[in-house]
Parts: sequence; structure tokens; C-alpha cells
Amino acid sequence: MAKKEKTKKENSDLKWFITIFITTFMLSIVFSYISTNAISSLELFPAMLILLLTIFVGILFDIVGVAVTVAKEEELHAKASKKIQGAKTSIKLIRNSAKVANICADVIGDICRSIKWIYCCFNYYKSNRKIWISI
Repeated sequence: MAKKEKTKKENSDLKWFITIFITTFMLSIVFSYISTNAISSLELFPAMLILLLTIFVGILFDIVGVAVTVAKEEELHAKASKKIQGAKTSIKLIRNSAKVANICADVIGDICRSIKWIYCCFNYYKSNRKIWISI
């Protein structure tokens, strides 16, 4: 019986890996395409604002990923028994901490970092192009 459960867990882990891999790859392509086309038509200031927003979203999701990994479920049971808002959701997140941390810290964090570098390159190109044009 234990061998059957182990095989089932391995299949579940493999399915999770393939799902995350495909999702990350597709989201990276979509967001890279959108950000590349969107920033090419923007001026420098709005592009910098979008860059800052992207950086803060990446930081926020990295914080969530680390917090879920470090948090202890026992500390939230008291809050859940007092019916404090968000405690039950927190317990669900902690019980699935590996998946939540993977999505928040790895998937969304990596996508935000990729988009950030695209914006940085375009902003650098735009700012240098304006400098060279003005000289």
C-alpha cells in the first residue's frame, strides 16, 4: 500500500512540475510581448512608473512567498478560533506553502524580474537615444 501512495505522490509532483513549467513559460511569453510592445510607444516617465510598479509587485510576491514558507500553522489556529478575518485563508496558504511559495517567489517573481529588465533596457535605449539626438 505504501508503494502505491508513493507512486501517486510522485505522479502528483510531476504533474505539478509540468503545470508550473508550462504556466511560467506561457506567462513569460505573454507578459514579455505585452511589455515590449507597450513600452515602445511610451515616453520615458510613464515607462519608469511602470518599471517601479513592476518592481514593487515582484517585491510584494517575494514577501508573500517567504512569509508563507516561514509561518507556523499552530500560531494561526488561535486566531482562526476567534474568527479573525483572514486566519482560515492563512492556514490554507501555510498548508500548501510549497506550492504558494513556488508560485509567488519563483513564478511571479521571475516574471517580474524579466519584465523589469525589459523595461530597463528600453528605458536605457530611450534615454541614450534622446541624449544622442540632442547632441
